[in-house]
Amino acid sequence: MKLSHIGLNIQSKEELVNFYQNILGFHPEYQFELPSVLATEIFELTGQTEVFLYKKENLIFELFVYPENTKMGFTHICIEVADRENIAKKSESAAYPVIRIQRNDKADILFIKDKAGNIYELKNK
Repeated sequence: MKLSHIGLNIQSKEELVNFYQNILGFHPEYQFELPSVLATEIFELTGQTEVFLYKKENLIFELFVYPENTKMGFTHICIEVADRENIAKKSESAAYPVIRIQRNDKADILFIKDKAGNIYELKNK
């Protein structure tokens, strides 16, 4: 198993430069928009959201710009595993929530949640 990235909430784009670049020394990798439908399905939040990937050495932060205060928000941990389907089946069997979003042009997105509501994105190695 390998840590892929950590998803975090930030409240403004200024934090990208002020904190993540200037203080922690991370560098921008790329940016994308998370559609509102996915924000609702995965994180139970509304609205299209800007997302920025920042990297330093082997650590990647997926930073979701969301100006509202949230309890969990977009916070999640992404792990690369040898067999994500096996983990998803074990999660379902043990009554842990599994979120799978099919996409036309890419592999599906797969998340599981623990009983405390922590969200884990599963990617194949």
